[in-house]
Amino acid sequence: MGSLLGGLLGGILCASFAVLISLPVSTLIFFNKIDFVGEIGLFYLFGIITGFLVNKERTEKEKSKQAEHLALLGKAAAAIAHELKTPIVVIGGFANVLQKNFSPKDPSWKKLDIILKETKWMGDMVHGILDFSKPLQIKLKTIEIEPLLKEVINLISVGSKADIQLNFLTRIPQVKVDPDRFKQVLINLINNAVQAAPDKPVKINVFFQKNWVVIEIIDQGPGIPEEYKEKIFEPFFSTKARGTGLGLAIVKKIINAHHGKISFKSKPAEGTTFIVSIPASPLTFAK
Repeated sequence: MGSLLGGLLGGILCASFAVLISLPVSTLIFFNKIDFVGEIGLFYLFGIITGFLVNKERTEKEKSKQAEHLALLGKAAAAIAHELKTPIVVIGGFANVLQKNFSPKDPSWKKLDIILKETKWMGDMVHGILDFSKPLQIKLKTIEIEPLLKEVINLISVGSKADIQLNFLTRIPQVKVDPDRFKQVLINLINNAVQAAPDKPVKINVFFQKNWVVIEIIDQGPGIPEEYKEKIFEPFFSTKARGTGLGLAIVKKIINAHHGKISFKSKPAEGTTFIVSIPASPLTFAK
């Protein structure tokens, strides 16, 4: 009963309580110490096994409930985003046409520019929600990771003048990925690293380890607060004032579709390292 009501901790506490109250009369009930020790062992064994199973069932129910909640939330958000898509395009289009009738020094031009920026932000949010809610389709190709990484780094460096240092620590085999989708992952993670500390270099380490191609993206920003670490990959969670909260959720969805892994480690005031691991298949090394 202790295990059923209190899980693993309840089972251990109940077993300990039963042992304590039986100590004074143990010599009257048991003929020798071996029987008594065996009885104690059974108490703890059943308490631990039952408590473990109860905890496991509760965890699975919680995960199932959370997944169901996120699915309903995603459907609702997708329906709203679909309805908003056309009005946002119309507003942005009319604002763009009207802006051409004014000089950049005119106050009306500046107001219309604000409208255009806001509609673009809303459009990006709607696009992100729809992209996240759709079933992910990937087209796998066997590629070398180095040219793809260099292309992404050049793209980001031109736009932000960021200092991005790329290091290949071992020979890297080819990987089987969807180039466009994987580029989306890299752009998101590297952009986040640059934004975390714009005036400091971002380091990218790439190496081959136990049939995995591992990419570490290391920033020198403020780190991720402890209370946010469990929520970082949840959809619609963001610490940015203008964030949609879908960037890392989409990244994780894409990595999972490639049968890969993503994790991170972070320390306050020391920065954050995101670790992406992709299966190396086939094990063909670039020349």
